[in-house]
Amino acid sequence: MNYYEILGVDRNATAQEIKKAYKKLAKKWHPDLNKDNLKVAEAKMREINVAYDTLSNEVKRIDYNKTLDAEAAKSAKTNKTQKNSTGKTKTAKKSAATAADIDFNNIHSSFENFFGFNPKTHEVTDEEKLNTYSADKKKKNPLDTTDFFEKFMGFKVK
Repeated sequence: MNYYEILGVDRNATAQEIKKAYKKLAKKWHPDLNKDNLKVAEAKMREINVAYDTLSNEVKRIDYNKTLDAEAAKSAKTNKTQKNSTGKTKTAKKSAATAADIDFNNIHSSFENFFGFNPKTHEVTDEEKLNTYSADKKKKNPLDTTDFFEKFMGFKVK
């Protein structure tokens, strides 16, 4: 838990405000005043003491604030990444699959979504994905690497 929240003060609180909040909470949760609920009171006092020790010492407080800022930046970055991956809008045109979209339990379906070709049925499901390299060339086998081989080797296969 955040030390500022434990003491019930604002992050911009003065040393006097922190001390006042500490005294108020210490009176409320001191184990001598809470004998009927001793374990809870002891735990609360430990929290309050650690928070006060950190926030009442200027050097410790500066370090603690830096830690809070780093955690907030990390959290904001994580939330932004999650929003981008889950909050995306789909357009009418199908987009290429990403690693997160691939269902490894049904790899044929993922292959079909990504390449536009069902390897089991040999059915072309998306001409646009299948023939992105050339609109006028239409192959029956999307896995045919003849063109690649011919370009790499420098001669045509007969």
